[in-house]
Amino acid sequence: MKQPRTSDFDPNAKERELKSSMGDFPAIEHPQQVRQANVSGPGLPDRPGRDVPPTTTGKRKIKSRHSFDIYEDQVEELQRLSLEDRMRGGAGSMSAMVREAIDDYIDKIRVE
Repeated sequence: MKQPRTSDFDPNAKERELKSSMGDFPAIEHPQQVRQANVSGPGLPDRPGRDVPPTTTGKRKIKSRHSFDIYEDQVEELQRLSLEDRMRGGAGSMSAMVREAIDDYIDKIRVE
């Protein structure tokens, strides 16, 4: 039969210190907001996060997700261009490429 620890019920007993293997880890805190400016480094040119033409208010609305059908050869070419951009140190964002192409198309149509 197990022996009860009578010290657990003694109001005058000293509090036991708990031991944990995670005692030396830093406390979890809310992350600080980091604002990225231009990305640069050895051998990399300064590149802004994204070139976006300003609107009349100076701000663009938050983008929402839409699905559009595109051809397989278009996707393959975007993937190739994305890989080449990443190899040159760029972001290689296919979404950014599509947004830029849509902006160019809208500008072209509005001029005509």
